[in-house]
Amino acid sequence: MPAGAGDGGAGAPQGLSWSWELDFGALITALTGTGPPDADFPSGSPSPSGGPSPSGGPSYAGSSDIGSSDIGCPSGAPGVGDAEAAQQAIQDDLDALDDQDGGGGRIGVAALAGRVAERLAPGPDLTAWLASAPVAGLDDGGLAVVAGSWRRVAAWAQARELAAVAQIAARTAARDDKIGTGPDGRPVRVPVSAAAEVALELTMSQFSASAWTHLAVELSWRLAATGAALAGGLIDVQRARLIAEATGMLPEETARRVEARVLPRAGEQTTGMLRAALQREVIAADPQGAEERRKETERRAKVVLYPDEHNTATLAGQRLPAVLAAAAMARIKAIARAMKASGAGGGIDLLCSQAMLGLVLGTLPLIPPAEGAPPDNLAGGPRDDPSGPDDRPGGPRDDPGGPDDRPGGRGGNPDSGNPDPWPAEDVPAEDVPPPGDQDAPRDEEDYPCPDDGPAGSYPDDEDDDWPGRGPVRDWPALPALIPPAFTGPGSIRPRDGRPPAGLLDVSLSWQVLAGISPAPGHLGRIGPITAFQARSLAHVASGDPGTEWRIIITDTGGHAIAVTRIPRPRGRDRPPKPDDRMRPGAGAGIGIGPGAGIGLVGRITLTISEDLLTHPPPPSPSPGSGTGPEPPDGLLALALHAARRAAGRARAAMAADAAAGGCAHAAASPAYRPPPRLKEYIAARDLTCRSPRCRQPAWRGDLDHTIPFDDGGKTCRCNLGGLCRTHHILKHHPDWNLRQTAPGIFTWTTPAGRTYTATPDTHPM
Repeated sequence: MPAGAGDGGAGAPQGLSWSWELDFGALITALTGTGPPDADFPSGSPSPSGGPSPSGGPSYAGSSDIGSSDIGCPSGAPGVGDAEAAQQAIQDDLDALDDQDGGGGRIGVAALAGRVAERLAPGPDLTAWLASAPVAGLDDGGLAVVAGSWRRVAAWAQARELAAVAQIAARTAARDDKIGTGPDGRPVRVPVSAAAEVALELTMSQFSASAWTHLAVELSWRLAATGAALAGGLIDVQRARLIAEATGMLPEETARRVEARVLPRAGEQTTGMLRAALQREVIAADPQGAEERRKETERRAKVVLYPDEHNTATLAGQRLPAVLAAAAMARIKAIARAMKASGAGGGIDLLCSQAMLGLVLGTLPLIPPAEGAPPDNLAGGPRDDPSGPDDRPGGPRDDPGGPDDRPGGRGGNPDSGNPDPWPAEDVPAEDVPPPGDQDAPRDEEDYPCPDDGPAGSYPDDEDDDWPGRGPVRDWPALPALIPPAFTGPGSIRPRDGRPPAGLLDVSLSWQVLAGISPAPGHLGRIGPITAFQARSLAHVASGDPGTEWRIIITDTGGHAIAVTRIPRPRGRDRPPKPDDRMRPGAGAGIGIGPGAGIGLVGRITLTISEDLLTHPPPPSPSPGSGTGPEPPDGLLALALHAARRAAGRARAAMAADAAAGGCAHAAASPAYRPPPRLKEYIAARDLTCRSPRCRQPAWRGDLDHTIPFDDGGKTCRCNLGGLCRTHHILKHHPDWNLRQTAPGIFTWTTPAGRTYTATPDTHPM
């Protein structure tokens, strides 16, 4: 009721407020371990009374010994239903607390908060109880209990969220004749439409929402006991996800057997411990199937690149053959030890990273032998020797081209004590945060501590104890091009404005290139990079006549209004000749001979604001300190000249639109497929897929007619938008609607009638 309504409106208006009354039976159960059972507790859920749940599921953690608790009933205490004894027990407990408080006064919530909280099942009662306890007033023991109780409340809340998501999937599948549901209401598969609804409402990518919806369906039907444990606060959602993922490829009955074996201890194990237990149980439950699944998973191996903290990145191999990955890691370690023995400074983790990149880029330098060591042998004896004489690091045959020589493994060094900083999630492409797990078992968790010494004291850790006899080496040099032997048809530049597949795509503002701004640039597949990194890549590209230099002109708000290019030399796309060579100096990104290979940087995009054109900077801008190498002479002036011409055309088009009272369709095409100039403008305007939660680049997706071309929709900027393939298909779903209310502004309406609007992305200013 409105605050103050019951007292004649006294006091300042405070809006709406509610009060919550704790269930007395729940309070008795919490304090004494006795009391009426919770009649509303769902079948199969953990029992708050400490006994087995009706379906034999796990019991509520910590409730089996309530009778011997310091505030509970003594041995032989009255059982369930003995109300008088229960009330007497709680009164005795409250009297004891009253005596501690000095007697005659109220007992504060803080005095009972921790003791009651650890005995209440997650739900409204526990939430209300915790919300009434001031954290600052709790004792040390109460703080720990309250923190753990809030964790259980969070698990309960996420279980409720997943239950709602499961219903979205089930109802969507029931409406779709191509999917449908089983007799128990379970959807045959997760509909894309359901995942899209979840993505919009929960602010997830389509991939993450699909995984979240799949987990919801699994915990609601296939792994109901795990879902009940989550609802009961026995495990958190991360552990529930691990169980679902590990058993996902098993037959349902086998999955439930594995679940029954790991679930009782899952809440007491770290995620690394639980993952290892799941792997053992899955193999034991189906040895032959485990081997087949291993082979199938290896066929889906891939190498992923994703941004890391502080403008760094992770390059990792996933789903690699375990034995080959371990062998590759052993070789990388051997090379790193050889570098260390030859006097290289830095820890072994740094040297391993430098060795891996040097092998992949082909820039690993010759490693001199250690002082006093024979020239043909690695220092350290047999322990540091790789598999054979042909595998000596730094030798003439140490080439990364063969599959057995490629380094593999997870992101992060298993021999490091630093955990991976990323949450456990798969990576579909560039859209979703990368996989990894902070609690993943490392070497020190896989083996007992030797000689009862301190944890982490293992032979490999001694690598970092070697005295540094030299400075830390620089990272391998950035190659200016990809050699002709590694170029193929996919490396030829497409004619629709996209960068060549696999090459670097760099964006930065004109001011950053000129050295008068420290603003970040952007590197495709990575994201924001520092001004120094952006200018360094632009410097490499400036020596390659094959690099495309694109100019995007923006308004004062950062929205694209025109796209143009700096003219490039003719003959830049001719196939490389086998006898062509890179001229001297190309290692620094300058002087790449035509046909010497494919340049590493496929496209540089400069953003130039209209303000810069109307108020140009000084003729000779002075570069900021540490912002990277100087741009080539004349490049900045060429960019401004091209931008002024394109901005003039854009202003004329805007004037025509204003005269027409909307879009004048000056750039419209009578054909279904838009011309390259229009397609490139739409990609620059939208930047990403026009679903509000999707980050897929617009140039990679489809150029969609919002009003279908067959229904009279124009091939014009007012009726075109970039959509990834998934959301392009979703747009044509009969229960979904997409409107472009103004050029670049898109409104989606879901089957539930909720609307979400996407506006044009902005370029960094």
